Amino acid sequence: MSFVHAEHAASENYRRRQPETFARYLSRRKCVFAVAYAGYVCAYLVRNNFKLTSEALRLANGWSLTQVGLILTAFTVTYGVGKFVMGMVVDRTSLRKTFALALGLSAVVCIAVGFTTSLPVLFAAMLFLGLIQGALAPASMAMIANWYPNTSRGAGIAIWNTSQNLGGAGLPLIITGLLGWTGPDNLASAFWVPGVVVLALSFLFWRIGGDRPDVEGLDTLDTMFGEAGSPRVRGEPATSYWALVRRDVFTSRVILTLAAINAMLYFLRFGILNWMPAFLGTEMGFTRAQYSMAFSSLEWIAVPGSFLFAWLSVALPNRQSLVGCLGLGALAGLIVFYMGNRNYPLLLVSAGLMGMLVYGPQLIVNVLTLNLVPLRAAGVAVGFVGLGGYLVGELCANLVMPLLAQRFNWTVSLTFLAGIALAAGLLYLSLRSSERSTVRVVD
Repeated sequence: MSFVHAEHAASENYRRRQPETFARYLSRRKCVFAVAYAGYVCAYLVRNNFKLTSEALRLANGWSLTQVGLILTAFTVTYGVGKFVMGMVVDRTSLRKTFALALGLSAVVCIAVGFTTSLPVLFAAMLFLGLIQGALAPASMAMIANWYPNTSRGAGIAIWNTSQNLGGAGLPLIITGLLGWTGPDNLASAFWVPGVVVLALSFLFWRIGGDRPDVEGLDTLDTMFGEAGSPRVRGEPATSYWALVRRDVFTSRVILTLAAINAMLYFLRFGILNWMPAFLGTEMGFTRAQYSMAFSSLEWIAVPGSFLFAWLSVALPNRQSLVGCLGLGALAGLIVFYMGNRNYPLLLVSAGLMGMLVYGPQLIVNVLTLNLVPLRAAGVAVGFVGLGGYLVGELCANLVMPLLAQRFNWTVSLTFLAGIALAAGLLYLSLRSSERSTVRVVD
């Protein structure tokens, strides 16, 4: 049975009893998704502005590479911590207001950064930006989780996940266009123009963004869809929030496993991306233009790849752990092929497929996180799982990959990467029984 038919079957009785209320729910759901998606695109438009202009700013102001690195590190650390801390805030506050406020504050900080050259001020601003940006992913995913039942929640999260690719790819084009129009020395425009636009949109999102359905005067997903409404986690109704978080997040085997998988996926993502120039250029003899195109191929193919995994979420709403396992097994094989390939067309193909098979399983982490915890703890679960990706996965990729390459060779380094993919795939497989029992769908 298709997702649409399953969802209609699950809600047939409610739809018949409350036709106007159900129609209002469906209309609001579309609006909530649009805000969550467009809002997270906006998050990227005021996030990486300093990173993309850092070299021009460094040369213009006489900064050292170390000083720029410290400013960039400030954002990375507080963003990882912020996703966790702000996830708890998201669970306890209005989703609509928290999301719009965090986005608006991000825009204000972005505008301010464009008009200062003080290194201490920039460092403090990036610390604050990382913290408030940490609220945006938990809040936007919690919006979707609270408005979509089990049969379509995974597809909603999967499609939403492409917003980061759109925003991340769009900002460099916007900045290039702005500097081409205003002049290459007018670096402030790369900050205040996107910032003003996003600030204006944050006021709109404050008005039309989504809170939980019951907060907006509608019924809960469980009332509308029965057992196919929300994850069936043991003991939720009688549990306080903090006891719920302790049991179903901090000490949950499922969430700890997802956090480990996410850290491994970040290791894979940055282990491939960050070391492409060194491996493909120095070791394999590809030109800068060739390995730059491979880098671009990996990022862009991730977008249609994410839509493929979104379709799989529709077709297999409670078998995402199996999809993740198979995807990572295929990725391990591709890494082995990649490290021995010297053919340029095949390099572009393999790089694109690796992008799909990194971002796709990474997308499934978000889907499973929201499918396997009570909706009351959705924000903190997203933040907790994300914490390991930034503070463990990315850091280890930057340290372990070159260490293995220098101590042994790139074959050992990339073989280790393939082993990480297989280990993450097996961890996905270990979640199969939990997913099958927690995410109920109507057949």
